[in-house]
Amino acid sequence: MPAPTTKTLERCQRLLKSNEAPGSAELVFIRAVVSDTGARLDYLDSEISRLRDRLDQLQAERMHLSEYHSQYVPILSPLRRMPSEILVQIFSRTLPSFDESKGDASDAKGSPWALTQVSSRWREIALSTPSLWSTLRIYGHAPGSKHSAMLQTQLRRSGTLNLNIYFWGYEEADSAVQLKLFDLLSKHSARWEALSIQLSSALVPRLAQLRGRLPSLRRLWLQWDGKKSHNGVDSITCFKTAPSLRDVGVHNRGRFIPILVPAHQLTTYRVHGPWKTHLHVLKLAPNIISARVLAAFDGEEPWPEPGAQAIGLLHLQILCVSNARMLDYLRAPRLTELGIRSQEDAVLVDSLDAFVLRSACAPQQLYLKDMSSPDATLGILKRYPFISTINLAFAAGGADAMEAHMTMLTDISESQHLREICFGALELMPIDYPLFLQMLKSRRRNSRCTMRAASFLAVNGPDPDPVTLAGLDELGDGGLDLRVESGHEAQRGIHEWENVSQWNLQ
Repeated sequence: MPAPTTKTLERCQRLLKSNEAPGSAELVFIRAVVSDTGARLDYLDSEISRLRDRLDQLQAERMHLSEYHSQYVPILSPLRRMPSEILVQIFSRTLPSFDESKGDASDAKGSPWALTQVSSRWREIALSTPSLWSTLRIYGHAPGSKHSAMLQTQLRRSGTLNLNIYFWGYEEADSAVQLKLFDLLSKHSARWEALSIQLSSALVPRLAQLRGRLPSLRRLWLQWDGKKSHNGVDSITCFKTAPSLRDVGVHNRGRFIPILVPAHQLTTYRVHGPWKTHLHVLKLAPNIISARVLAAFDGEEPWPEPGAQAIGLLHLQILCVSNARMLDYLRAPRLTELGIRSQEDAVLVDSLDAFVLRSACAPQQLYLKDMSSPDATLGILKRYPFISTINLAFAAGGADAMEAHMTMLTDISESQHLREICFGALELMPIDYPLFLQMLKSRRRNSRCTMRAASFLAVNGPDPDPVTLAGLDELGDGGLDLRVESGHEAQRGIHEWENVSQWNLQ
């Protein structure tokens, strides 16, 4: 292409911006430009096409190689070489805990059923591990046919191991389905080790048939599906002859239904009923180690006189009572944990003082619910320096009392011996988290303070604001064992304070 003159270049620039016709001089240059650029474009198009074909070939090769690669990589997985014994331990940790479980025996998507669908080896291990199949959760409103078939399969896979049974009966559900499932389980009643059951009126007669057929039963939890489930029931006696029964929990609703149990065998007692019934059982239960005694259905009937001789529970270590006056009837020299639910502060203090003196005990952990007076709480802490953990829970309307207790505990002069301080909000209420943080900082700054752990459990929230949360995190990073939780985990924590059975949180 001939070199253009400056004049030609200037002319071409004007032509680009107008509709003028080019002259002969410009035509020679422009035709040369079009010819040369056209040839270059043809070359570039050819190269792009060639490279695109090559790219398609490479992508196809990569896809094929990737599939081939992905087929062989899993062979190198450590899980393939992991000993079966370790896999069994891992499998056991995938089983849903009682309070987290939403499925039942017919839930094929949950563990252990899902373990059999991963690989032939996992299936072989799962099927040869009876312990994975020995816990059965049965919901009485589930579809009957599928449920029954899978329940039989699980029973067969559990081998000869003892069984943990969780059975929810429902008054409004199909009783025929529930009875069929319960009867199927009853064929294996000799293997029942734990039974948690929600009773409907249709299920109660079936319990009578279990008398003398529960040689392995160690733990029992019983509750009712509403008032209708009580119809025609005067008492339940089938568990009286269970020779291995040690742990009993009963939650009555609507009215009290006596449940006869071998009291002399019991080590754990968690029952909701009249105080006279509790007294009768406790007198016959010298081996109790843990008790949660909830008084109900007493009406206006006055409590009996405590008498000169208190009931001696010489092995009792953990006690939670719903009324401080219950302490007037008891003596527990080995007590280490004590919980007292709602009660007038003055009555609580007097009964607690008399109980500690009578028992000559030194409980290290104290749980108090709805204490309105921080002065009363402080008086308890001053008199009993052996208390190292204080758990304080407040229900609706207790926000002011909770804040007053935080303020009181900010000053460590009379409570420096506390190693752990825990607050709980049982219902939705205003929570002064900055005051909680201030209390913790005050105690941590004082060299005489022995506090090593603290917690705040709010069942229905709210959670701390970001600034306060950052301050709490800083304390945690500084060595304080700190637990701030809401919702389900908070409820679990308060259940622990109240000595609610951990194998069946109800």
